[in-house]
Parts: sequence; structure tokens; C-alpha cells
Amino acid sequence: MKHILLQKALKYKQRKKIEAPKGFSFDSLVGAWVNNIDKSFLIFEKDFKALGTKKEDVETGEDQKGQ
Repeated sequence: MKHILLQKALKYKQRKKIEAPKGFSFDSLVGAWVNNIDKSFLIFEKDFKALGTKKEDVETGEDQKGQ
């Protein structure tokens, strides 16, 4: 019999590679993705769908209480 934590733990698939947004590059001085042509920020694009968390982390622990 497995320990209860091993029974209840959620398993996530590990990502092999995270693709960079097309037409954008990361500006490390600003700390944001910028358009290669007009230097506007990715976050302000009208068709940009933001990720659930800043770095697409898989949230665990306290966030899953009561689920």
C-alpha cells in the first residue's frame, strides 16, 4: 500500500521545451518580451492570451487546498 501522500499527489507532464512567442524577443534589461519590429510589449498585444502564472509554473501545495 502506498503512503497517502503518494496516493493523493497530482502528477504533471514535464515540458520538454517552451516555445518563444513568434515575432518577439526577450529584453533582459526590461524583463519583458518585446516586438522585434516596433518594440511594443507582448503583454499589450490585443490577441495575447496570458499564461496562468508569470513563468508558466505549475502551482502546487497551498493553491490546491479543498480540491
